Amino acid sequence: MAYLEERNRAGEYLRLALTYIAKYNLPANPVNYTVWYEYVAGKNMKLKKAIDASLDAAKPISAGNVEILYQKYVADGDRIVISRLLTKIALMLKDITGHVLETEGDLAGHGKNLGELADQISKAHDYNEIKDVVDQMIVETKELVDSGKRLQKRMKISSEDLKQLQQDLEKSQQEAQTDVLTSLLNKRGFEKRFELERIRAKQNEIPFSLIMVDIDHFKKVNDSFGHLVGDSLLKSIANLLKSHLRKNDIASRYGGEEFLILLPETGIQGAKAAAQKIRDTLATKEWKLKETGKPMGKITVSMGIALYKLNEPEEALIKRVDDALYLAKNRGRDQIVTQDELM
Repeated sequence: MAYLEERNRAGEYLRLALTYIAKYNLPANPVNYTVWYEYVAGKNMKLKKAIDASLDAAKPISAGNVEILYQKYVADGDRIVISRLLTKIALMLKDITGHVLETEGDLAGHGKNLGELADQISKAHDYNEIKDVVDQMIVETKELVDSGKRLQKRMKISSEDLKQLQQDLEKSQQEAQTDVLTSLLNKRGFEKRFELERIRAKQNEIPFSLIMVDIDHFKKVNDSFGHLVGDSLLKSIANLLKSHLRKNDIASRYGGEEFLILLPETGIQGAKAAAQKIRDTLATKEWKLKETGKPMGKITVSMGIALYKLNEPEEALIKRVDDALYLAKNRGRDQIVTQDELM
């Protein structure tokens, strides 16, 4: 979103945005700043209505909730990617069309001249007349070939532009679906992959499992050591999750300190074994502050596990795995709970 406010008004929006960030004890990062800036500026009405609804209902405002609002109402990465793509394609088509029309005019003109020369040579009576026509034919043919080469060269350039455009598009799509901090998929990226896995599961009639991971007492880490350490912990946990996954497993940062892991063609017991490996690794890991070497204490995670039921919507599976995670938290944290235990 472009910010075109005059300086004094922009300064007032900044002050109000920082006030909300401080009020809800949020890290002063670009995501939180952008959400609250757009809220106080009043330009993003969908975002404003969503926040007002939360405030009216006295719902808690957390960093995770704000990030979800950012992804839903601000980032809109796919729209940005598509807009950029359409702009580039429009310019490229205009350029290619210009090349073709320009050179096509040459080709058509030389073709017409050659046709006229064919008539002339049929009417030639002596050597000089024939020689003149042949000389002119050589000139026209050479120019015809040169025109074709110019078109070919220009189209080669356009082809290279198209390849670059494709690469830019793929990069932009990847960025729009990637969490900046952890380099895992973000919520949007996960939803796209989820849909693909849902279709594949239906075709093969083999369900998949989902693990929701939540870092225990993460707020305490932020309060005790600062948000930079909290961010570093998030990155470390993300790397740990990736190190325990198979090639086709899908890990994402779903919001705040929550992660989702999708395990294709894996049942509850297989997912539980994968979750236990993560838990065992954390149990033996010593966490220290990088600068001072001071111990941070034990870091644990709570995990919920659910199995996808064929043809069920994403929301139903997410609710079930979230309920399992909630039960793990209520049992004292550092727990793994499956959907079977919800009964």
